Amino acid sequence: MSLKRGILGALATLSLAGFLSGPVLADEPVDLLRTIPLEVGGYPAEQCLSSKLTSADQVIQMLNNTPVLLVHMEALRRGYADLPLIEQDKLLKALHKRHMAKEGDLGLGFDLGYAELVYEHNKTGLFFLRKANDHFQDQFSNLAYGMAQVEADLTMENANPEEMTTRKMDAMYRLGDAVKIDAISHQPGFWPSYMRIIEKMKPMGAYKSFSRRDFSLAYLPYGNKVVPAVVNNNVTTSILAETMPGTTSTATSTLTGVVNNSCSPEAGNTEASGFFGNMLSQRTATFGASRATIQFFPTSEEHLYQVRVIGSNGKPALNFQSYAMPNLLEDIDGDGVYEIVARQFQYNPFKPIVVYHYTACGFELDKKISDDFQ
Repeated sequence: MSLKRGILGALATLSLAGFLSGPVLADEPVDLLRTIPLEVGGYPAEQCLSSKLTSADQVIQMLNNTPVLLVHMEALRRGYADLPLIEQDKLLKALHKRHMAKEGDLGLGFDLGYAELVYEHNKTGLFFLRKANDHFQDQFSNLAYGMAQVEADLTMENANPEEMTTRKMDAMYRLGDAVKIDAISHQPGFWPSYMRIIEKMKPMGAYKSFSRRDFSLAYLPYGNKVVPAVVNNNVTTSILAETMPGTTSTATSTLTGVVNNSCSPEAGNTEASGFFGNMLSQRTATFGASRATIQFFPTSEEHLYQVRVIGSNGKPALNFQSYAMPNLLEDIDGDGVYEIVARQFQYNPFKPIVVYHYTACGFELDKKISDDFQ
């Protein structure tokens, strides 16, 4: 079985290399199940995966100790990467025995199916994953089945990565369902794992439109109102442009500056270490009954901007970095008060949205939105 598995793995890589063109694809074949590390750091069980796996028993113990399918997927992937062939064979036999003892347990079927695909390149694994996904219908079961469909299409059916097939369409449906489910009921590790998969799919022409979709909109659609991009690029006329962060200015007072001493806002750094350089643009904004000036400065990284929100007396009320400029204002909760919303999926898909709410405490980071992408 070990020799068979080695031959199948080599053939799979060769078949992919034959279809995939371009330097990136030729050097890095698409092997989603074996090569993409899944983000399981948000789960206590991850501690057991921190060191190199040496035995099949370690993997089985991990599978038995947590119901989280993402951890199961990563444990099986790590087993393939770490275990010698003799232990991989022991693991497969143990998974078969485990499943046969309780065939109605679709969680055990999931583990067996995923392992058959990872270790043996066995198409039967798709059957188990489909049955498990029909039962669980969560983000991780859809993720696993979608990944498996992508690989099966290329390595088992030798489909052209540039041409659409029924299996490719099903893969996109499953992956699309996965992100929709997670947006409703987020689980740790999903978003970074998902984006690693999407990045691997981008070079394949058939997935071009799907892989470049802004999936973050499932978590936070555009607000009821979006302030149009009206900015002042003539920065030399602005006294605020010449104001050092933290100092006063003769400019008109903007934000009210009334802060409750009991507040402990978790906003961006409100104290700047020095002047940001030449301002690129600025705009005024209204937050409830208060007004503020939002300024944009360049950084050493292309498309990344230092954003400074000036409050009363020319003092900074908020400093943060954003790939978005200048449309940062949306009323996302429909209460008539704008939020600062940096949508930056195009440049930073692993941190696609940053939201700050204006409150009596000042600007506060929306932790839920941030956590959705962890």
